Amino acid sequence: MKIALDDKTLFGNDAGEDEKEDMLMSYFVDQPAFADFLNPRERLWIATGRKGIGKSALLVRFAHLMRTQAIGARPIVIPAVPSQLVALREPPQTDNPSLLENYWKQVICSAINMELARDIGFAWTDNQMALVESAELAGFAGRNLIGALLSRLVGKINVAGMVDITPTPRPAASHAQLLQRLSSEEGLRRPVWFLLDDIDAKFQASPWQQAFVASFCTAARHLVRETTGIGIRASVRTDVWTSLSVTEDTDKVEQYRTEIGWSASQQRALLAARILAYARRNDPASEVARTWNTQDHADALIELAFTARMKWGQATAPAEHVLRVLAGGRPRWIAQLCRMAGVNAARDGKERIAMHHVSQAMGEFGRRRLSDLYKEHQHQFADMRRLVECFSGGPRRYATDDLLRRIDDHYLARTRPDAVPPVDGAPFRDGLQLARFLFKCGFFNGNNAGKASLAVPEFVGYDTRPDLLEADTNLDDGMSWELQPAYRNILNIK
Repeated sequence: MKIALDDKTLFGNDAGEDEKEDMLMSYFVDQPAFADFLNPRERLWIATGRKGIGKSALLVRFAHLMRTQAIGARPIVIPAVPSQLVALREPPQTDNPSLLENYWKQVICSAINMELARDIGFAWTDNQMALVESAELAGFAGRNLIGALLSRLVGKINVAGMVDITPTPRPAASHAQLLQRLSSEEGLRRPVWFLLDDIDAKFQASPWQQAFVASFCTAARHLVRETTGIGIRASVRTDVWTSLSVTEDTDKVEQYRTEIGWSASQQRALLAARILAYARRNDPASEVARTWNTQDHADALIELAFTARMKWGQATAPAEHVLRVLAGGRPRWIAQLCRMAGVNAARDGKERIAMHHVSQAMGEFGRRRLSDLYKEHQHQFADMRRLVECFSGGPRRYATDDLLRRIDDHYLARTRPDAVPPVDGAPFRDGLQLARFLFKCGFFNGNNAGKASLAVPEFVGYDTRPDLLEADTNLDDGMSWELQPAYRNILNIK
């Protein structure tokens, strides 16, 4: 079958939360690491991962499963982002954990109240009426949360029709009866799932923001422990979670956390799944759409859109390997690079994306990736831009001594010692500390080409070896360091 390589839907939406749910489900790839997060018996779970790794898509997947496959009473599923909760009530500008924890409990219950109101069929006269005060929250302990909230709603309706709720055309009394019936019958059995995405949006690592995010963890843990009928899922960037490790709030939640990562085979399956989903949408009668699957036909599916092999150094490699390395292994970045290369191939009138189409996209792609790098890690090191730019025009690969010399000569020598900001929350010490930070950010990886095998990857990232560039007895394990390909073009790396 012929594929329109410049079709924007071919490789999916960059943002999982913006993709149509049925389309996202058509190419979603499960993996064992998702099992606990997607298990409704686990009432609290948090997904962590870097930008573009698939946290939002995982939340959409969970919501879809709860709406379509839940056993028993139909659950209430409430997706939310912090900005929506702020609209209900401004958070207190304090790093007092008790006040912030109470804020989170109030706005979570407020969001549930709003959804209950929409579900039942009445509207609040004022958003503030959705708030649950701290005294009432204390009375929820040991109760079913939905029953407690519904009881509170019943109390707001009086027989004279002078109510705190603006009724729909039905009489207020019918609302009271409906609420009472829900409280005694269906309502108590209906589970509620509160899904919070991007809790760390615009995170800057200030004491207030650290306390703000960390207190959510405590509030969530207390809500699911002290009440029944509610489950919580959330997503947090890995770098933000790491910066919270000094707080007590996250220690007890660590056991409820999944770090999202993608192996080479899983990324291959995801790329194949996107192409198969496109085929099923656009040519459902084709043999590809009817009989192919991602387990048995992954290579053939990828070859519908890409040349089978691409030039890679002095040899060739499968397209998915090239894309994975150039895009740093993040699904969003891979999709973006594929989309940009697809436009180039369509402009050339080609039926397959070749290496030169990918290479043509690397300039703009690198600019976007560098912007992402700054936005993702600026809060960990305030002088991130200057530190990264010190590698501009240099080689792509360094021995450890050369790497440290590059940082010393091109950054530290041009920066007053007292002007170097803290590094990931710790006072600046030396160039090795900065090198380790860049390794942690994924700016460069260990190059293990001399020892690479099926069991040992060619490129080693921080997630695989977090101990490197730390212990002076084994700084590099015999490896050199290679800058991520995504940044090379924009930084004029040789």
